[in-house]
Formats: sequence, C-alpha cells, structure tokens
Amino acid sequence: MSVEHVVPTAPAQRIESIDVLRGWVVLGILTINIILFALPFSVARNPTIFGTYEGVDVFTFVFSQIVFEGAQRTIFSMLFGAGVLLFIERLAADERHTKVGRLYYRRMIGLMVFGLVDMYLLLWFGDIIFLYGFVGLFLYFLRNVSTKTLLTLSGILLVISTLLFGGLQAFKVHMLEPGIDRALEKVERGEELDMLEIEYLEIHNEFVDVEDQILPEIEAKQQGYFSAYPYVLEMINLIQWLNLPTYSFWDVVLMMMIGMALYRLRVFDGSRTVRTYLTMALLGFGIGISINVYEVHATLSQNYSIASQIQWTYHLGRLAMAFGYIGTIMLVCKVGVLPRVRSSLAAVGRMALTNYLVQSILCLIFFILFGFFGQLRYHELYFVVLVIWALQLLYSPLWLKRYQYGPAEYLWRRWTYGRGVSNRL
Repeated sequence: MSVEHVVPTAPAQRIESIDVLRGWVVLGILTINIILFALPFSVARNPTIFGTYEGVDVFTFVFSQIVFEGAQRTIFSMLFGAGVLLFIERLAADERHTKVGRLYYRRMIGLMVFGLVDMYLLLWFGDIIFLYGFVGLFLYFLRNVSTKTLLTLSGILLVISTLLFGGLQAFKVHMLEPGIDRALEKVERGEELDMLEIEYLEIHNEFVDVEDQILPEIEAKQQGYFSAYPYVLEMINLIQWLNLPTYSFWDVVLMMMIGMALYRLRVFDGSRTVRTYLTMALLGFGIGISINVYEVHATLSQNYSIASQIQWTYHLGRLAMAFGYIGTIMLVCKVGVLPRVRSSLAAVGRMALTNYLVQSILCLIFFILFGFFGQLRYHELYFVVLVIWALQLLYSPLWLKRYQYGPAEYLWRRWTYGRGVSNRL
C-alpha cells in the first residue's frame, strides 16, 4: 500500500486528557516566552538593568518563576515523547502499519520545516518545534525500549544534568564572579587586563551594559522587521545551534523518555487511580514550589547576579512542578469537573502547533511591527499574555466546530500522508 492511500487519525480517536494537558501547556509556555519576545535577552535574565522594575514587577517575576518557569516546557517535551508512541501505535494497529517508518520520518521532517519557519520567518529565536522534530528523528529508535529502560536512561541523564548544573553554578560563584570583580577593580585603577580578565569583563558587559548592548537592540527592533533581523539571527545561532549538541538535545531527550514511560504506564490517559493523581499533584507541587522558592530567593538575594541564573536544583524543581500539573489536570479529567474549561483547553491542545505559531505571529506583529519591543514594564507583558490566551481559547473551539484540524495541523498531516485530506467536518 502506498503512502497516498493512508489517512491520518480521526479526531474522534483522540485522548481528551492529553489534549487538555497540551492545551494548558501551550498557553502556559507563553508566560515565559513572552519575556524573550518583548525584551532584550540581557533584560530577560536581569530585569533590574533597564526601565522601571519595582513593586508589581518584582511580584510578577517571582510568581512566574515559581509557577511556570521550566515546568511548561518539561510537560511539552513529555507529551511529545508520549505522542511519538501514540502515533506509531495507531499506525501499527491498522492498514498503515507497513509504512510506519516512512510516515514517521515525514512527520518529523515536516515539524522541522515548521520550526525553521518559526525561527527565520516569524523571528522566534526561542522556537522549540525544530528541536522536537530533530530529536524525534532519533526517538524512533526508542519505540520498542522497555519502560524500565526508559526510566533508567532518563534517570541517568537527570543525574548527569544536575551534576553539570551544579558544576556550572560552582564555576560562576568561585571563578567567574570573582574574576569579574577583579577585572572591574583593575579598570577603576587604570591597570592593564590579562586575556582571561578581558573575557570576564566582556561577559559582564553583555549582561549589564545598557548603553552598548541593550539600547541598540531595542532601537533596531522598534524600527521593524528587517532592522530586527540581524539580532534575531545572532540569537538563533546562540540559542539554537550552539546549544543543540551541548545541552538542548539531551535536555529534551531526557524529558521525552520520561513522557514515553508515563504513556506506557497509562498516566496521560486518566487510567490511574484518583489517589495516584492526587499524590502526584500534592508531592509534585510541594517539592517543586519549595525548590523554586529557594531558587528565586537566591536570585533576589544575589541581586540577579550571573551566578544566580543557574541553580543545581533547576531540573528537580521543574520536573516536580511538571508532575504536579500532570496530576492535577489528570485528576480534573478523571473526576469530570469543569467541563467547559476542559473543552476549551482540549480545543487549544488539538490545535497546539497552530496556536504555538500564532503566538509567534502575534508577538512579532505587536512587539516588532508595531514597535512595542522594550516598551512595556515587566508586569505589563502579562496583559499581552492574557489577551492572547483569550483569543486562543475563543477561536480554537470555534474553528474546530467547522474543521477537523487546525490550519498548521492540516498542512502537517497532508505532508505526512502525502495526500489531501478533507478538513471540513
């Protein structure tokens, strides 16, 4: 049977709890992405160095870091890992089983193309779609690995990542910051710097220099699309390509393997007991919030220093928070409460790719084309988030009343299966 004769999975076969969770994550991830959409990278790391930052701004920073940072991306990665197994299982269960490998790789390549569009056309240098498609190329080889092996491998990667973050934190505390202090003291005394001290000073200037680093970027991005493009290309090279082999690939693989294991354990489809999900929620939030409060306290007490940007507990905190959210949303779906909220979130989740891209489009229009980049205070960015949330919660159900798939999902499926599929209900 050729690829032209196979068709995508029908919407009726979807798992509601997964769609609800995915919808929550698509909305939640904007709470962190909005900072990089709207502010220079240095300001996103240290919001005190430019503009007004006080009162409600500090509260907003603390709240977003404790409640959202890292957890949404973690669940997104887990759901992608689960989606890999779900996609392969559904193909293998019917007449499409002879083309599993071909369809799977077409699917991943299509996702990578969407990611490249998001980066190079929509100017979202923090895109995660391309990375997911790229990692997905390798994830196929884990499809038959046992649940125990998946958990073991992910546990090993988690330990290694935690140790690496601890080592990086120690380097910044005991070498980088003292080196920066020495370099600044030498500059004040008019003494010559050695090569290492020059590098330390460049790192410091990149982190706090408003006049040389931040203002030119704000001015360029306020002047429009083509003026902003060189800065975006620089950030794509830094965040996407430089980090790919050293950090982001392994970080995503770790969370995707956990997601594959959770799918095998029937966590995502609401099959576990109420007690299981309640335990996940209580322990996850209890541990996660405690760790995140500790990390935010360290950041504030160290005045947002370079050393405070990375804590050895980071992976533990975001993973615990992810389990808290998963347990809570699965519990809501299992008990059957909040039907309208679940329905709206499920619609957002069914159109996850479209909604992720729409967030990039809307932020490009507002912050770059309309010139609001660098113009809003920290807390004001979340008014933009609320508006986008309202739009996506409104148009997603309306669209799915007439169509089976979101626009991007339809194009993705058409590419995957190599034929046109009717999208109207």
